[in-house]
Amino acid sequence: MPRRFPIAKKRAVACMTVAAVGLVLFLRKPDSLRNPQFYAEDGTVFFIGARQLGLQAFLTPYGGYLHMLPRTIAYAAGFFDPLWTPAVYNGVALCIDVAVVAMLFSQRVRLPAKPVLALALALVPHNGEVFLSLTDLQWLLALALVLLLLTDDAATAAQRWFDRGALALCGLTGPFLCFLSPLFVMRAAVRRTREAATLAVLALLAAALQANYLYAYRGHFVRAAPVDPRGLLSSMAGRLYGTFWLGYGIPNISPGLPWIATGAAVTALAGWLSLRRGDWQYPRAVLAVAWLCLVIPVAIKFRYDAQLIANPTSGDRYFFLPHVLLAWLLVVTFAQYKGWRQMIPAALLAASIGFNLPYLKAPPLHDYAWAKHVQPIRDGEEFEIPINPSGLMLEGRALNRPP
Repeated sequence: MPRRFPIAKKRAVACMTVAAVGLVLFLRKPDSLRNPQFYAEDGTVFFIGARQLGLQAFLTPYGGYLHMLPRTIAYAAGFFDPLWTPAVYNGVALCIDVAVVAMLFSQRVRLPAKPVLALALALVPHNGEVFLSLTDLQWLLALALVLLLLTDDAATAAQRWFDRGALALCGLTGPFLCFLSPLFVMRAAVRRTREAATLAVLALLAAALQANYLYAYRGHFVRAAPVDPRGLLSSMAGRLYGTFWLGYGIPNISPGLPWIATGAAVTALAGWLSLRRGDWQYPRAVLAVAWLCLVIPVAIKFRYDAQLIANPTSGDRYFFLPHVLLAWLLVVTFAQYKGWRQMIPAALLAASIGFNLPYLKAPPLHDYAWAKHVQPIRDGEEFEIPINPSGLMLEGRALNRPP
């Protein structure tokens, strides 16, 4: 009996932390559940796709890649009255957000201070757009991929199927496995186990499928404008570190040496802290390399349009993952040290959360009274319904349920 108490205590702490994270996410976007509405692709892509394409929607890419999990949720929700669809989308998205946090507490995930890591994810500097959103589930699932990299090899059949299923589902929802698959190969090379090799092969297959769609979509990324290295490096440094520590009240990021030098210095310091010998060396290295693998594609995406991310709040979803991984790296660094040196990463993380407290709660969406517009959808008639963001219309002819 005494031996079981620590396990029971850990489970209790895990349950309380996961519940606290769910509460924080709700408090950040309470309007998403109190007055659920479609936002952007939730309606125009997933709702319409499920109603008009049926099963074909699963193999229909959007933005250059597949969205397996949102398509699945949208298809299942199509069997219910459309009145409840926005609530189902947002409610299920919250459950999945919390489920990713719950992965942290698996005994197979070797990370320190897991309650702090979980709360850091919920409190990370971000405008909240990726939370409680069907469209943006891919960003949380990318964190699940990072956690799989840190997970011990499966020892049971249930664990094996969970790992493989999670990898396939996360990898086929969003493009992130295209950037993280080399880490699964490195993981297999280091561990030299059959299970690690199996996951690496699955990661490469899923990444190849998504890369095929991205290659076909490549024409949408071509720009005639020249690359502005000075503006790009300044904007990236300001968004990666400026908003992380100074909050979203900072002015627009102007190209210049101060931002570039700051970005280079902080990146070099973080790299040194991540790769130096000591406790928790493996998770530090994984988090740092994963951060790099997810930052480089953002820089490539905005190489022609650096001014688009010079505004501290523009395109904030692209900086959610780097901010979470940086926060996690600070937590792991805290666990690595003893004594007064622990205060440095602790103070840096506290400053990040403290300066961003005024920006944690997302403003409510405009109320377009979804309930007043659903009757034509029920009847299978033509419809034209305004949704957020302002000016976007949901239009078409929907079936009563997916075929």
